[in-house]
Amino acid sequence: MDSTVKSRLKSRATPVVIAVLSVGIMAIGMALDHASATRAQVRPRAIATPQAPITAIVNARVFDGERLIPSATVVFEGDHILAVGPDVTPPPGAAIIDGAGQTLMPGFIDAHTHASGDALERAVVFGVTTELDMFTDPDFARLRRAEQVSSRVTTRSDLRSAGVLATAPGGHGTEFGIPIPTLASVGDAQSFIDARIAEGSDYIKIVEDDGSGYGLTWPTLSHEELAAVVRAAHWRQKLAVVHIGSQRDAMAAIDAGADALVHLFSDSAPTPDFVARAVTQRLFVVPTLTVLESETGHPSGASLVHDARIAPFLINAEVSALRSTFPFAGTGLKLAHARAAVAALKAAGVPILAGTDAPNPGTTHGASVHRELELLVGAGLTPIDALTAATSTPAKVFGLLDRGRIAPGLRADLILVNGNPVEDITATRAITHVWRNGAVVVRYTFVAR
Repeated sequence: MDSTVKSRLKSRATPVVIAVLSVGIMAIGMALDHASATRAQVRPRAIATPQAPITAIVNARVFDGERLIPSATVVFEGDHILAVGPDVTPPPGAAIIDGAGQTLMPGFIDAHTHASGDALERAVVFGVTTELDMFTDPDFARLRRAEQVSSRVTTRSDLRSAGVLATAPGGHGTEFGIPIPTLASVGDAQSFIDARIAEGSDYIKIVEDDGSGYGLTWPTLSHEELAAVVRAAHWRQKLAVVHIGSQRDAMAAIDAGADALVHLFSDSAPTPDFVARAVTQRLFVVPTLTVLESETGHPSGASLVHDARIAPFLINAEVSALRSTFPFAGTGLKLAHARAAVAALKAAGVPILAGTDAPNPGTTHGASVHRELELLVGAGLTPIDALTAATSTPAKVFGLLDRGRIAPGLRADLILVNGNPVEDITATRAITHVWRNGAVVVRYTFVAR
């Protein structure tokens, strides 16, 4: 575990929680993985092209993960950045890319996904170079980790994963037709967490959600079990992040001492007490506004399907997913509640991270991060805040100190876009180049739909 994460856990009098909602993870993922094999639906793997030994991007605006530099040069060699700044001179023999009128940014980190199949290959096409997975097959995650350690991965996003989530027997996470271990009692908490860590979990994802927010009913962990799992995770120096479905669940997660909420809630307006306790507990939050929007009956990704900067790179299965929504009409969920919570948390200084919950209805890997950024700005974040939420902030809180910023020595995971996202956040969609570990990712286009 990174020393930054260790110090974060040790320095907190009472740790915190992250809340998330994901219904239909595996079903949607399997639908994408087994899309019909028409030409437009074939899912080619990203290809990284050979790169000159040293590359210099000149005359570009540079968002370095924290601030905007109006004009600078960025030099990278292989998979790492050599130099950044307005006075940097490209070395002799460097391949020169003129970034005039464009903005260079760190590769995006999607802080809430569910990865399977070729999700990581699809994500990198849209500039997501790291995914923080919140529930997947441990064998899938183990294989991806091994590849990341043994080779310079250039054709897909990097992966960190919670592996199997902690949920009650019959609770959320057990409905996908795939047997998973569940938590039977408080006394099983430590052995359950130890088993997840043995499988390779990078952090621990916990479910506190009885389905009532969406008109459903399923078992969930008791408050005592939730607190026991959080303690067990912290005993092993792992972050404990919590999926919640309501403001009541969010308060329970805070009371249990977790580190983050990996969803916000849309069942009620945020109370001052919720915000105050989030601050006291030093919570960080992944709102997942994209999936919350779809829960209200409005397909969050529909606008992406009609955006000329995104649409040509979508396959048919992704188009269908982006147009889909949850069957929760009439349950009283309102995106305005989640937007208000984001605004209140931001005003109070609570760290906000960008996450999509892909591939749930209304979302897809990679493309949906651009909608999430737009929704975060609509909820009161500045464009700089939103870009930070998708770069340096998740890198910092999850201890990924080799990425999330453009600085000497860090990874050459980079995105170059036309325009200025600090003035118009949707400019992130106008991608001209993606570099993954310093290699250019070839972005295929498909037939118009």
